Amino acid sequence: MWPLLFISITSLACIFERFAYWNEAFVNNDKKLIFTVEKYSTISSVDYMKLNEISPIPLETVLLDALKIIDQSFLKDKRNIDIKLALEISIQSIQSEFGKFSNIFSTIITISPLLGLLGTVLGLINSFSFIKLGEAGENVQQVTGGISEALISTAAGLIVAIITLVCSNYFNSLWKKQNSILNQYCGKFEILYRTNKLQ
Repeated sequence: MWPLLFISITSLACIFERFAYWNEAFVNNDKKLIFTVEKYSTISSVDYMKLNEISPIPLETVLLDALKIIDQSFLKDKRNIDIKLALEISIQSIQSEFGKFSNIFSTIITISPLLGLLGTVLGLINSFSFIKLGEAGENVQQVTGGISEALISTAAGLIVAIITLVCSNYFNSLWKKQNSILNQYCGKFEILYRTNKLQ
């Protein structure tokens, strides 16, 4: 039960962190996202170099990173890098933040039921040690009480795994939805950026 307690605390801490991140990061307001695209499509290198703070909005972070990549490439080899490539690099770089704790969640989902089962097996072994052959009816309460206590660890392991699995799948759905939004609005940004550059 002690390892399960540690795992459950770790799982809850990661879940709360992900809820806080997605609550702040997820923007599904079309007007706000369009405003962000228009803002960054006309911004100059001097202006965006002043923006050192990390935005909680993933789209803003991606567009800012893409503009920095374009500017650095232009300064190094005197030619403009493809805006589409810069956006792809930026979108790829933010994936690690979207998928934060995914490996921890997968490990907890796998190991929690196994630890619960291990606790049950060890508890049953301990309970059956009270059984004395030839003495029927003796130590019945000790044996049945030990079995019921042993089964608690399996239930605890399953509860931890189920809660973690539900939350992990929810975060993965937000991850996919956010990627869809990024691809959609980065495409709009690319069109506006190329249009503004030609003017």
